[in-house]
Amino acid sequence: NYTVPFGQAAVIRPGDDITLVSYSRMVHVTMEAARTLSELGIEAEVIDLRTLRPLDIETVIESVQKTGRATVVEETWKTGGFAGEVASTIQEMAFDHLDGPVGRVGGVETPTPYAFNLEPNAIPSSGRIVEYVQMLYGL
Repeated sequence: NYTVPFGQAAVIRPGDDITLVSYSRMVHVTMEAARTLSELGIEAEVIDLRTLRPLDIETVIESVQKTGRATVVEETWKTGGFAGEVASTIQEMAFDHLDGPVGRVGGVETPTPYAFNLEPNAIPSSGRIVEYVQMLYGL
């Protein structure tokens, strides 16, 4: 049996330049973005939250204290999404360690399409994450 410990995030890729926080399906997309960023000389630490309640914010804060930058990736819309809660908590608890704003990458603010060929345009891709990180932090 495989169990996920509640309230324990996992650092699934170490890095020193930026912390990328995600959960569920977006962890795989974020890992792909981290590999691309690495090719560009940017080493991203990737954190899989695994559970949202209880939320292991301590692991996230430790990472942000090390990297100085954070972007939260979520499949759903930015408006009203859980990434806003995570970003706000990072801002509150690690403000003095941040070298820039806490970023958020979310789905496009439209109804999610039912057509399989349109769905990739509505949810975050690794390319969108890389572009966003480069734009937000000038990396």
